[in-house]
Amino acid sequence: MVVQYIMKYIEVNILKRCLTTLLVSILFLFATSVVAYFAQYIPLGFWGMFGIASGVLFLGFVMVLLTRRYNFVKLIIVALNSVAMGFYLRSWYINRGFNNSLWLMLAVSLLASVYFVVFLLPLLIPALNRRYGWYLLAFTLLSIVGYVLLVVLTKTTWVSTLGYYGILQLGFIISLSFKCDSREELYNSFLASSYSVAVCAIIILIIVVSDGNALEGLDFLSGGFDSGVSSPLDKKNKTQSNDLPKIIM
Repeated sequence: MVVQYIMKYIEVNILKRCLTTLLVSILFLFATSVVAYFAQYIPLGFWGMFGIASGVLFLGFVMVLLTRRYNFVKLIIVALNSVAMGFYLRSWYINRGFNNSLWLMLAVSLLASVYFVVFLLPLLIPALNRRYGWYLLAFTLLSIVGYVLLVVLTKTTWVSTLGYYGILQLGFIISLSFKCDSREELYNSFLASSYSVAVCAIIILIIVVSDGNALEGLDFLSGGFDSGVSSPLDKKNKTQSNDLPKIIM
């Protein structure tokens, strides 16, 4: 009965876009986790890892400038940004003395993906969907407060990882807020979302340079309120079904 309500309320092409974005975000976090885990076998310190990550991120940026006309290149750049995030995360682990297992990082990836679903479900309530801009702002602020409380009340090594993954997921969530009428625009949204990696890099750099005096709880400073955003479940913010990748068909 719940499924019937969802299918009646949401157009098929809108649902496909949401599911496609969720799938891409999960693959992005999985790739980040795998790179971060195996990077521990590279005998480099914090600045070495941070430098590799920045180099990969810069390479992707150059590719955007030179080859942004090709959609498949955009997907390659998204993959490169996930690799960059993996090295950034390993640099963070080196600085903090963490050494999480691959399975733990993959589990945190899935937990961060639940965050994506939790964001979408309340939009099935028409009143919230009509006030999407305020909902997005409130959701972002509550995410910050919730994460700060989690940091304060727990002493585990995976919490900061969840914070960085939350930033990445928030990037994909915000990408759903903008109109997408073609496959090219869909790939552009993936590409833009992947650059939330830069936000994570800046946070890591600030914390490390300040010798840990910065608050680890402020890991979600990548959101915001824009009057130009619209709900991903809004019928005017839809993508033609034949423009979506075949990945979920």
